[in-house]
Amino acid sequence: MALKKKKAEPKDNNPSGVQSISRAIGLLRAVAQHNQSGARLSQLAREVELHVATARRVLQSLAAEGLITYDPVGKLYHLGLELYRLGNQAHQYTITTRFRESLEAIAQATQDTVFLLIRSGNDAVCVDMVEGEYPIRTMLITVGFRRPLGVGAGSLALITFDPDEDLDQVLRENQPRFAQFEQLNLERIKGMAAEARERGYVHSDALFHKDAVSVGVPVFDQAGRVICAITVSAIRSRMDKARRELIYELVRKHTSPEIIGLCLDGDPEPSED
Repeated sequence: MALKKKKAEPKDNNPSGVQSISRAIGLLRAVAQHNQSGARLSQLAREVELHVATARRVLQSLAAEGLITYDPVGKLYHLGLELYRLGNQAHQYTITTRFRESLEAIAQATQDTVFLLIRSGNDAVCVDMVEGEYPIRTMLITVGFRRPLGVGAGSLALITFDPDEDLDQVLRENQPRFAQFEQLNLERIKGMAAEARERGYVHSDALFHKDAVSVGVPVFDQAGRVICAITVSAIRSRMDKARRELIYELVRKHTSPEIIGLCLDGDPEPSED
């Protein structure tokens, strides 16, 4: 009886493919190191120890995907916008993961809707929210919604506590966009920012709905940089000054370094046994 020839199992590994990925990552890192001034092909190839022709092929593929850009005049490579977009998505994931429990705790304590916002260029983006259980809710924005920085409590809280020159620059660049909001102009936004610096949070009253009031609280990392903002919104009858102050303290309590895991630039340092 003839023996059946055993079928060879397909190989799962792809050495050439893995090598190409390693080369691409190495070149991305090299471009990143020189991103401010840009880097030439020969310099990048030398740093990652690749033949110039090989480095050129990999760089062309990365450029085609938008991960890097090539300036044909200066013959320089820089990081591309697609890489920044991917990085921004990773940043959003880190933020939402770190703050989810805090949002839930604030929503449970206040019974009002709580929003988490981060900065994206000159915009504020809502990356998470938790609805409160109070029967009358104020849903002014949803997850994924974008607004110009300076428009709204959380959006303004993201930049109010920056140095004066940084705040002024953002407001100046966004000023043409403020015209679409009837209740806002540059002077009113600056006034709200000045008041917020005194009290610690932004108070937004009837900007988008006559009965909606919001409190926007900045969240700082250990270096004193604003990493995100949390907004609590409710109807006006539930937002007198005493309750706004209570909400401010509540948000600060639930976003303290001990709660969110210290500085978001890295994981919390392990405790010593």
